[in-house]
Formats: sequence, structure tokens, C-alpha cells
Amino acid sequence: MAEQEVNTIAHLLEMEQKASALTLKAQEDADKKIALAKAQADSEFKAQYEKIINDCEQSYNQKISELQAKKESEISSYKNQIKSSKLDNTAFNSFLDSVLFA
Repeated sequence: MAEQEVNTIAHLLEMEQKASALTLKAQEDADKKIALAKAQADSEFKAQYEKIINDCEQSYNQKISELQAKKESEISSYKNQIKSSKLDNTAFNSFLDSVLFA
């Protein structure tokens, strides 16, 4: 009877070791899956982040170009307006006389 008890205990210890090995293997597999999923999620995040950044930068550069073109157009228009205005020396001299000699 003692031999049967020893065999039963030995068998139970063997089963416990197998269960422990299975648990360890399952944990390693789970860790690998988690690491792979994290790497994939990080990669997708980085790709979407880069896309958003590029879209914003492109929009920013386009807006700057539009504003520079508008500025240059307005300056050119103002210069043309100044160049095309007639000089009225008499009125200017009259104004200076009223301001300086009043």
C-alpha cells in the first residue's frame, strides 16, 4: 500500500510539473501576442500621426503661400495707385504754408 501511495504522489507531482510547464508556455505565448499587438498598434499610430502631421504642414504651407500672394498683390495694387495719382503741387504748397507759417 505504501508503494501505491508513493506512486500516486509521484504521479501527482509529475502532473503538477506538466501543468506548471503548460502555464509557463501559455504565459510566454500570451506575452508574445501582447508584444506583437503593441508593436502593430504603435506602428499604426505612428503612420496615422505622420499622416496628420503631413496634412497639417501641407495646409499650413498652402495658407502661407496664399497669404504671401495676397500681400504681394495688395502691395502692388497700392504702389500702382500711388504711381497713378496726380501730383497737385499747388495744394501741397498751400498745405505746407498753412502748417508751417500759420
